[in-house]
Amino acid sequence: MAAETLVTVTITPEAQELISFAKTFLATATAVRITTPEEAQAAVDQTRAIKECGKAVDETRKAMTIPLDEQKKAIMDVFRPAVDVLAQAEQLLKGAIGTWQAEQARLAAEAKKERCRQEQLERERQAKEQAEAARLVQEADAARAAGDFSKAEALEDQAVAAQEVAAPFVCPVAVLAPTKPKGSSVRTTWKCKVVDPSKLERAYLMPNQVMLDALASTAKGVGPAPAGCEWTSSDSVSIR
Repeated sequence: MAAETLVTVTITPEAQELISFAKTFLATATAVRITTPEEAQAAVDQTRAIKECGKAVDETRKAMTIPLDEQKKAIMDVFRPAVDVLAQAEQLLKGAIGTWQAEQARLAAEAKKERCRQEQLERERQAKEQAEAARLVQEADAARAAGDFSKAEALEDQAVAAQEVAAPFVCPVAVLAPTKPKGSSVRTTWKCKVVDPSKLERAYLMPNQVMLDALASTAKGVGPAPAGCEWTSSDSVSIR
């Protein structure tokens, strides 16, 4: 379990008093029940006081954090050139490695394709030799049936030779897996690019909510909404 790093923040008594004062507003707001115009006005006045307190809290906070933000920016600017060149160098090397691995994969695919081609040729050759051997056996049987034993033996020898020729042999092309450097890995990311929006299925279409909301803001509930839509509204309270 990682050790926690505690940061001590020192603030002025005035800031601490302001923070404590801000916490008192929540209890008041939680207990508010508006039943009369006077209570509604009191709630508005209380909201104004909360906004003023929030402004004071924000200004006090910024007085402490802006110098820290400026110091952080200065430190980031000092280190940014080194970070940028390291990122650039890393991307260049990753690109070179990716290109090499893609080429290795292409070569392996070409080797596999060539092996499949040779295996197909070998299967065709074997089938042809087997058919020739079967034909010679039939001719030998016919010659033997006709009493020509000398011819039958010669044809049988030829059939045996054809059978031997038809025996399979190992194709010389070997399919090697692409070599991968130690410590590296390749992750393939697939995406779907829209090339013709007019052909998209309805399930993949997304309404343009920004345009619809702009239309509703203009129409303000007057007139019919676009097909498949309805006007809706909500109110928010603004305290000046």
